[in-house]
Amino acid sequence: MKRVGAAIGWGLNRFAKVFGNLLSLLVRCFVPVKRGRVMCWAYNFKQYGCNPRYLSEYLLDSGEEYDIYWVYRSERYAGQMDPRMKFVKFRSWRYFVLVNSAEFLITNLRTDPYRIYWHKRPGQKYLMLWHGGVALKKIEADAIESIGFSYLMKAKRDSRVCDLMISGCAAQTKLLKEKFWYSGEILERGIPRNDIFFNNDLHKSLRSAICRAYNIAESNRIVLYAPTFRRNKSIEPFRIEWSRVVPHLRQMFGGEEVTVLLRLHPNLIGFADVTPLLNAPEVIDVTLYPDMQELLCVSDLLITDYSSSMFDYTMSLKPCLLYATDVEHYDRGYYYKFTELPYPLARSEEELIEQIRGFDYEAYKVATRRFFDEKVGLVEDGNASKHLAEWMRTHRLK
Repeated sequence: MKRVGAAIGWGLNRFAKVFGNLLSLLVRCFVPVKRGRVMCWAYNFKQYGCNPRYLSEYLLDSGEEYDIYWVYRSERYAGQMDPRMKFVKFRSWRYFVLVNSAEFLITNLRTDPYRIYWHKRPGQKYLMLWHGGVALKKIEADAIESIGFSYLMKAKRDSRVCDLMISGCAAQTKLLKEKFWYSGEILERGIPRNDIFFNNDLHKSLRSAICRAYNIAESNRIVLYAPTFRRNKSIEPFRIEWSRVVPHLRQMFGGEEVTVLLRLHPNLIGFADVTPLLNAPEVIDVTLYPDMQELLCVSDLLITDYSSSMFDYTMSLKPCLLYATDVEHYDRGYYYKFTELPYPLARSEEELIEQIRGFDYEAYKVATRRFFDEKVGLVEDGNASKHLAEWMRTHRLK
């Protein structure tokens, strides 16, 4: 019976995709590509954030005439977005009209055109603003054994319709050219989500807003714990007995009170129960907070494992520690040896406590500057959205 049910489900899903693509092809016969219409989505239509968010908000503030829509799978996500944006539900009739008439389609991760019922037409430009910058864990062609055949085909189809990718450093540009099955234009002028780290005036108000949202005293030091996901969706590598660790974090910050914000990867939303990880009163789950960059901005310390957020975060030279219990057999491999990174590595809870107790901030800052200069070739200056908006301006319909 299970096999029969699975077969029926596969058949219905296949029919829905075929019908959706036929409907899309029909709709395009009646709607033209509209100048200035922009369609955005992030993290598979689940969040308002990352590069599409920062670019779309910049466009609205730029004085240019853009009509901007954000696509979500559910209306419950729409409340996260800037009220100046317009909401559209994925697979709705309005969606089919917009996907065929948008001049610019903007996202932050691989999207299979067939699965979103989109067949690129003359006048449309697709910007795939990848959700990472400097990479530690191997990705795309370098992780071919891990990503699977289905993703490989999706990635190649995505690259074929892509008009622009972006980069914040020489290392990322090299990766895009060599490992993304992409031969198009790369704009190496920074990535929009990192502009926030150069806007010091915004940081204080962000901190106040997040503290109010989660009932945190503003005098507390904030530690962001943001591990990346494992393919098997396990949360076991993330377990930390915070009641043991928090006292040492207080000591690190001169006796000040500490709040730990737990942020799981978006790929785990709906798959992982975070309850076992919230094992101390100082720990708060912020997985559903829509924007990771804002959490990075308000934090005084980042603890992660293999997430590229470490590189975004430490552009500000704030302290970062790595906690990776499975470092020897993580399923993706690495671009850098851990000895090359400026971040102290802990393979166990005991080592994490030792790294917190012995953290040398001055030596850390020197090592971080050297890493960005010698290994990365960073070009971020807080103007990535501006440069990207200029590219769009020169490529608009006449």
